[in-house]
Amino acid sequence: MRSDPLPLLWLCGPSGVGKSSAGWELFARLSRSGIKAAFLDADQISLCHPLPESGTHRLRARSLAAIWPHFREEGAQCMVLSGFVDTAEEVGEYTDLLPDAALTVCRLRVDTAELKERFIARGWRPDLVAEAVAEAELLDLSDFADICLDTDGLTVSEVARMVRERAGGWPRTGPAATPGGSASRPAAPPACGPVPVLWFSGAGAVGKSTVGYEVFTQIIQSGIRAAYVDLKQIGALWPAADDDPDGHRLKARNLAALWAGYGAAGARCLIVSGHADRDDTVRGYADLLAGTALTVCRLHAGPATLAERVARRGQGGGPAIPGDELKGLDSGALHRAAERAAGEAAALDRVKAGDLCVDTDGRSVREVAGQVRALLGDWPNRTIPFPTA
Repeated sequence: MRSDPLPLLWLCGPSGVGKSSAGWELFARLSRSGIKAAFLDADQISLCHPLPESGTHRLRARSLAAIWPHFREEGAQCMVLSGFVDTAEEVGEYTDLLPDAALTVCRLRVDTAELKERFIARGWRPDLVAEAVAEAELLDLSDFADICLDTDGLTVSEVARMVRERAGGWPRTGPAATPGGSASRPAAPPACGPVPVLWFSGAGAVGKSTVGYEVFTQIIQSGIRAAYVDLKQIGALWPAADDDPDGHRLKARNLAALWAGYGAAGARCLIVSGHADRDDTVRGYADLLAGTALTVCRLHAGPATLAERVARRGQGGGPAIPGDELKGLDSGALHRAAERAAGEAAALDRVKAGDLCVDTDGRSVREVAGQVRALLGDWPNRTIPFPTA
């Protein structure tokens, strides 16, 4: 693996300005041009609550440092990172742990009226819009960013293009490293007995991430420190490796590294969401999760329900997750996506994948999460380990 610095472009700015959307668009453009690029939303590597006393940035910085080598070893030529940061001191918490990163910080800004409009259009916590405006006003007084780009009136595509232009044609990359780093096992966090891990799997658009996050929310509201990881969000590296087209090797290594940090921070359980259609794929992850007991919960939905959820995602419904492959597709593409999802569901039914299966037809996210927890009894205090071969 080469030792020269890896270009890291950090898009920051107030909540709702469009960091993740612009970051994903830039990542996708780079990948399509043949550059092996990685993307990471910083929000996705600090989902361990209640937060440890060291705070959000320390947890995120340690998480990024833990998975950074895996992206490099899988051949990444650059990484686009989106996430909030407010001061040079906070940036320093990351750079101190990433000596081989060539960092460029780009702050996105927008006028107050348009920021409010964008924030509310997300459909998530509109009550926090005043807080976002106050954050934007403070950032306008700062000077820690290398680049500041005003995004008023610009589309996501235009922002991505202008970011790259303002950054001097970023990235200036060398040859990619040879993919295929060893799947080493991170140091296990201290534990008394197996740590419970609950994995939500299932067909596309069935609601894995939504239900998984709801269970995570319920667990932390009960006072238990828990961690959550969406596998799709920790394995964005395109073009994919020929010998690992689904990115399971990278995702498994990153999951294990994140869990080591979350466990060391006091998390008592881990909730994971992600697609896995084979038991041996799941075991590949389990083998790297030292000291854990894994339970796989497969969510099921019929063809009509899947078609409805695919259509809703296509119209922008559901959680605003970077890289939603259904958002904005035309009716024909959405119909084909629904057919694929129905085929995936039927295939999973045939092999009876998972330790338990929960039907989600005609039920709310809260209702599904409630049934899962009822079936698992007093989970996470009780564990149902994945059967061993």
